[in-house]
Amino acid sequence: MDVAIPQPVVWSQPIEDASAWRAANFARDFSWIVTWSDADLTELEAALRHACRLGMTAETVTRDGFPLPTLAPRLAALRHELEYGRGFALLRGIRLDRYNDADAGLLFRGIGCHFGEVVAQNAKGDVLGHVRDLGYDDYRGRGDVRGYQTRARLEFHTDVVDIVGLMCLRAAREGGHSLIVSSTTVHNEMLREAPLLLGLLYGNFLFDRRGEEVDGENPYFISPVYSLHQGYLSCRPAVIEYIYSAEPKTGIPLSGAQRTALETFIGHALRPELQLGMDLEPGDIQLLNNSVILHARTGFVDHEEPERRRHLLRLWLNVESGRPVDPLAYPYRRGVPTGRARSAVHNT
Repeated sequence: MDVAIPQPVVWSQPIEDASAWRAANFARDFSWIVTWSDADLTELEAALRHACRLGMTAETVTRDGFPLPTLAPRLAALRHELEYGRGFALLRGIRLDRYNDADAGLLFRGIGCHFGEVVAQNAKGDVLGHVRDLGYDDYRGRGDVRGYQTRARLEFHTDVVDIVGLMCLRAAREGGHSLIVSSTTVHNEMLREAPLLLGLLYGNFLFDRRGEEVDGENPYFISPVYSLHQGYLSCRPAVIEYIYSAEPKTGIPLSGAQRTALETFIGHALRPELQLGMDLEPGDIQLLNNSVILHARTGFVDHEEPERRRHLLRLWLNVESGRPVDPLAYPYRRGVPTGRARSAVHNT
């Protein structure tokens, strides 16, 4: 007896909400840059000192332990914009010369707790990531290195949680520019020019775990690039290179059509008129909704002195009752492999 395999539902009409933007939309609109006022910085300083008195660190601070009586409602409104609006924001104006790296990390996570639940970023359960060059020229063609550990150009991708936050501690000597693209706009462009290839991106792909598997897990996970859930489109392709590096590990090759679909997807993301660039300055916090934003980074040349080298902090955040995402489509929904979510997550 043949068993019918359910086919994914493909969104077949252009999406015209605020997440479907192009770079030209922000040629004169800088509302996505939020500059802290002196009063805001005073409130953040008070919250930081309160958390320190409680003995909290960047690994343990909670939302209750980082009270923001005036800022919290504004951050909630910004969170809604991230979830249902344009999908990105840049918070600017924290004066890092006042803080050591440990205090900056505590400040960053304290702010992050007001956006969502902080989840682990790797199999070790780390909740505060460090984005810096660990001596690797590249991650392409390797199965044991993740892109953020290198100084290489990072292709357009998403992280596997609702919101990713980056705080710049120190910038590179040259390069390391941040680029973002609306995955909703990419979907619209593929729908117009290559609808059959777009349909393939709703099917499942194998993604290399890059050495993050635990407890006998397979060295890959399964996910589509695009999916629909409760009327909302999501794009969670992680890193396309990880699809390619999964092939030798699984012995399952991509079809020619799948490869063309992935190349077309990346080709649209690389179109300059779709890209918005930003240079992260020390103290900047970038927030991106992974369901609607693809992000990339140019390669960089670092400073010779270790204490001056490029260093960003990273948070992975899931938003309770946030933008709907198909939980069956994303086995890393909580930022860690399925089955380990609650044990590795720190409540906010």
